[in-house]
Amino acid sequence: MKNTELLNTLYKDIKQIILNRQNPVTGLLPASTAITTHGDYTDAWVRDNVYSILSVWGLSMAYKRHGETERKDQLEQATIKLMRGLLQSMMRQADKVETFKHTLDSMDCLHAKYDTHTGLPVVGDAEWGHLQIDATSIFLLMIAQMTASGLRIINTLDEVDFVQNLIYYIAFAYRIPDYGIWERGNKINNGKTEINASSVGMAKAALQALDGFNLFGPNGSPRAVVHTIPDAVSRARNTLARLLPRESLSKEVDSAILSIIGYPAFAVGDEALVQKTRNKILTELGGEYGCKRFLWDGHQAANEDHSRIHYEHSELANFESIECEWPLFYTYLYIQSLFEDDKQQAQAYRDKLESVMVHIDGKGLLPELYIVPEDKIEAERKKPGSQQRIPNENLPLVWAQSLYYTGLMLDTGLIEKDDLDPLQLRNRSTAKNKTQIALVVLAENDKVKKELAANGVVAESIDDIHPLKVMSAASLVDTYQIVGKNSSLNLTGRPKRRFQGLATAQTYNINKQEYLCLSSLQHEAKDYQLFDAQLASANLTSELNHIARHWINEEAAVFTYMVDQAMCDAKDANVLFSTLKDLQLRSTASNVGYASAALAFRASRVNHLWVNNRQVTPIASSEPCEQTQHYSFDLSLLNKDIATALNKLDTDQASAQQLDAWLSEFTMEQQMGTGITFQQLVEGIYSEAEYQQNWLTARQCFSVLNYAHRDISEDLSLLCARHIAITIGANQHITFDHANIDLDELITAIDKVTQSPLERSLVQELLVILGYTIRTNTSLFNGLRSIDLHNLLAVCANHAECSDMTYQVLGSLAPFELMSKVQATLEIQYQEYNLDVAASIAQHSTQKGLHALDTDWLEWRSARGLITRFDDEFLSDIYQSLDNTNKLIFAEHVDAEEVLDCELIRSSMTSREESFASLLDKLIQHFHPIYFKAAIIETLYAYSQYCKANPSVRFEQPIVLGELLEKAAVNFVQSKGKVKSGDRNLDCLLQESTEVLQSQVQEYLASIAK
Repeated sequence: MKNTELLNTLYKDIKQIILNRQNPVTGLLPASTAITTHGDYTDAWVRDNVYSILSVWGLSMAYKRHGETERKDQLEQATIKLMRGLLQSMMRQADKVETFKHTLDSMDCLHAKYDTHTGLPVVGDAEWGHLQIDATSIFLLMIAQMTASGLRIINTLDEVDFVQNLIYYIAFAYRIPDYGIWERGNKINNGKTEINASSVGMAKAALQALDGFNLFGPNGSPRAVVHTIPDAVSRARNTLARLLPRESLSKEVDSAILSIIGYPAFAVGDEALVQKTRNKILTELGGEYGCKRFLWDGHQAANEDHSRIHYEHSELANFESIECEWPLFYTYLYIQSLFEDDKQQAQAYRDKLESVMVHIDGKGLLPELYIVPEDKIEAERKKPGSQQRIPNENLPLVWAQSLYYTGLMLDTGLIEKDDLDPLQLRNRSTAKNKTQIALVVLAENDKVKKELAANGVVAESIDDIHPLKVMSAASLVDTYQIVGKNSSLNLTGRPKRRFQGLATAQTYNINKQEYLCLSSLQHEAKDYQLFDAQLASANLTSELNHIARHWINEEAAVFTYMVDQAMCDAKDANVLFSTLKDLQLRSTASNVGYASAALAFRASRVNHLWVNNRQVTPIASSEPCEQTQHYSFDLSLLNKDIATALNKLDTDQASAQQLDAWLSEFTMEQQMGTGITFQQLVEGIYSEAEYQQNWLTARQCFSVLNYAHRDISEDLSLLCARHIAITIGANQHITFDHANIDLDELITAIDKVTQSPLERSLVQELLVILGYTIRTNTSLFNGLRSIDLHNLLAVCANHAECSDMTYQVLGSLAPFELMSKVQATLEIQYQEYNLDVAASIAQHSTQKGLHALDTDWLEWRSARGLITRFDDEFLSDIYQSLDNTNKLIFAEHVDAEEVLDCELIRSSMTSREESFASLLDKLIQHFHPIYFKAAIIETLYAYSQYCKANPSVRFEQPIVLGELLEKAAVNFVQSKGKVKSGDRNLDCLLQESTEVLQSQVQEYLASIAK
């Protein structure tokens, strides 16, 4: 009886507050009926509509449980009508979906809101922050959840294809800067997009929910199944782990994250990270009326200038402690407490929500936000939380009201947790069991199979596994270009971007033919790295570890690895054979072991793809062959002098030098004999160098032939998506700091700033190594905000600066050796400088006895200057020191461009903002050589510590860090009394310990302080 009464009350309220606003034609809802100075809320925002209909959907399930069919049907149809209304509005913009998949450009995206009455766009592409990945993602997530609950939202195959393309649309959320949930990007509302945790998390949830999901329901046509790429989920997870508890570069914390660490996304499986993030939100943003959106949020504050959307940098600090509080966020906390069975906490949030409701005609309504009145601003600043706030006129915020009703139904037992989360996303964020990986080794032919057997490796040939077939990762990419293709909507399938190990560790049934997919490590490319068995062995092991860490399916992962004749002929092939043998015997890892192709397929996650007009070309077995020479022409046809010179090339160094000489003499089209061009000759030299493991020559040929590692733009995008700026060039520089980089654009840039073929190859190889390492050993990049590739090359060669000798030394190394050097350098940097800056400096400056006198301080600074890490304490000290001067100049002269305006920064950024750390990193990166950059960081540290110890001191003139260091050096030399002939003052100081440098800088600061 009590439930019936509550149901009827909720029905009456939801009908009046929500359903009565639903447009009878489009099914869409206005965000509110308010039209204020802050905007026209009568439009239909995608996000608001989805959240607003959740309570209607929830109430339909409550009536279903209660056995009342009439109202259940009415509420279900209202839910379906709204979701289909949004679908129709988006499908009218299918051209945008198609374009955006390829460009990821904010001007090509779906609109964030539509006209409530027509479903048509209401503002232009450039007139709103339309790119809101979280809005598209919550729509997709709820299509899946609602369909799983029994609703039929998607009706046609055209609509299935459109949803498949929406999956592609959000798949790269981990690297797409968007305007975010608040629609304006950077917190100063300047329209600058950022990678937002709340968008990445919602996309991750949608991708997981829709993976292998049938949009027509559990008994629907197999053609209605949509697919996601597991690597997209993995990358989103990695991005969240890096970002949280931050929201973005400019927002150190944001209450929007509540939507992804709990209901509805359940996107974070790390409970410790969830708790840390929630606590930070409540501590820094929580209030009596709700939570603030983010720190220094001026939206609708009483002292906000309503005549413009954006803020000046200098005015953000005006909103400190008086940011508006939103009851909305307590609705998320209310529902999540119920999901966690924390009744006491749920009751507390319910009480808070009901205490801030505005009652009109006997109904409690949740306003959008609560404002500090203008006449109480100063009192609130002095004592935050002391003043009574007033609601704004946007009443109710339907989104918040709907979530409150949803929570109330869950709280009172009208619905259950499985009603709101039928897909069990709350239990799917992480794998519960140790991943089992079936290792399938295939041989190119019987000859290779026998050679593998002789080395203890069990392999099957292509013929052995019939009727199973094998495809390459590239063929799988080509196949997905058809999945979702729809000529009626002018939609293609997935853009041609590479797959990673998680996608190729699944198996496939394509048009009723079963396939294994070769590992993504094995690609068809003219790549000298493929001839290094040590590298192949190391990458194989790392890839298996990566799959084991990120696999979240219950079925076994299948790692299919094919060995060909070229791999068997490699000089160090025994290394690879040994690795494969140990893995098959489970000697390396207990969760990786031998499996036949048939057994592996049966135990695997099978993706069923229906692809029209597409025949996958399987990999075929090849005939054994004996290749004694690697030239495509008869060597006797070469000119005599060329043939003679070629015969004398008995070492790697000699081959490289001869190639250099020929390059200065011949063009690529020039004839070198009868029907033989210089290009053909270089191709032959390249092939011979690969087999002989003449790495210097191979790298030179690779660039001379204008080859490129085909995935380096993806590698660079992966780095930039983590907010790591990559600088290329020894003399002239190009810096990449955005995550959508075209391969041709990147190769053109590399060609522009590199001076030799060897340098060009090494820069590309570095990007491959860094891209692979950030995917398989992400923690090494913690705290990094920039990497100068040429500085990295110099440190790997133990050189103070990058030079031709650097390229010669590194170019002679095997690819595995180079990768090991790069990863060891990153590891040393991580281990040594993962301490805070103070400890990093102190552990060297205070050393006594054995090591203090032996330290080469110039070498130490060269290593220290490679990578700049700013820990929280150092950042806080720098931020506080901005009070002591007007300008900090990161250069050697007062008129330089690298200026930090102290007052402006303190009024527009907080010390814990990632954008503050990124700004400092950017200002420091131009210093060269790298030991000088390290000394500048030490100087900055000395300055910050001096200000910390003397908070009242004031410097009237700008602090020029390079000049400050130079003056300290002059004083040091004068106090020392003598200097080696020819040494500069600065050189003398840089050869001293960090303790000496700190002391000299602080002494000079004391002499100029007021």
